[in-house]
Amino acid sequence: MLMKTLKILALAAALSLAAAPALAAPEVPAASAQAKGEFVTAHVNGLVCDFCAQALQKVFKKEAAVKGIHVDLGKGEVHISMNPGQTLDDATIEKLIRNSGYALTGIDREVAE
Repeated sequence: MLMKTLKILALAAALSLAAAPALAAPEVPAASAQAKGEFVTAHVNGLVCDFCAQALQKVFKKEAAVKGIHVDLGKGEVHISMNPGQTLDDATIEKLIRNSGYALTGIDREVAE
């Protein structure tokens, strides 16, 4: 009975690991591939799982200024690309992150040329 339980647990773990890449956040295209626009990196505490990434993606994709978003769980960073000519101010980014249950520790901005 114990061996059967261990086999089932091992199978469940293997299946969940196999599904993990499908849940990964899509990459934001490189700056050279996009039209002129702003790129924001938000440094966030508390990002630990794919559900964290999905929650933030869902929140930011509702914003008209956001072209794409990628959450880097390993670095605790949220990379946001803005539509050309549009932006989100720091207060809005902080509010979206804080209301999602995470703590913002910093924001870096870069404008594509």
